Amino acid sequence: MTSRLCPPLRSIAAVCGMALSGCAYITDGTKLGPISPPANTMKPMVEHTVGDFAFTLEGGKMVTSNLAGSLINQNVMDAWQDKGYIRDHEAVEPGEFTGKADYQLTLSGSQYGDSSIGMQILSGLTLTLIPYTVTQSYDIQYTLADVKTGKKYSGSIEESNKGYVELFMLFALPFSKQNQDAMFGRIGDHLYDQLYRQGAFQTPPAAQ
Repeated sequence: MTSRLCPPLRSIAAVCGMALSGCAYITDGTKLGPISPPANTMKPMVEHTVGDFAFTLEGGKMVTSNLAGSLINQNVMDAWQDKGYIRDHEAVEPGEFTGKADYQLTLSGSQYGDSSIGMQILSGLTLTLIPYTVTQSYDIQYTLADVKTGKKYSGSIEESNKGYVELFMLFALPFSKQNQDAMFGRIGDHLYDQLYRQGAFQTPPAAQ
């Protein structure tokens, strides 16, 4: 059963991963271009979890590494489902795969937010009337296991984007969500393409 955040809440949660206060406008990614992965006739069910993943934000953090990783998984899996790569997905705690899904996916890597601590303090003193920026760098690594055969596949990407944190950026939230969705859509395409070309998602699942 899909564990989905509603789009506005999902965007706000992603923003909280980069902002200490105020509202943020997030730009699109800068490294990954659009691709068209191969057609997928299999529509698997995927369970996903967070493994060895590190989240760091200069000047402090509002979320844990596990939550930051879970948000990445949620965005990528939602993109996979929206594009028809999978039929459904569900988040599970580390080490608690149920064996009921067709594939088990584990995220590792890191997310690093680079920002001026001085500007964050100044922005906070002005209730975020003075903006500051956060540049997010993502190093995403996926390990995918076929539950039926035990075969494992791996994929990895690097991406980055920039957020502008300021009180009145609230009005730019719809555009921020579009950029965030577009970036995770391309991240999902590249990761899916790598896994597919290794042989994943190409065997029809057993009858449910």
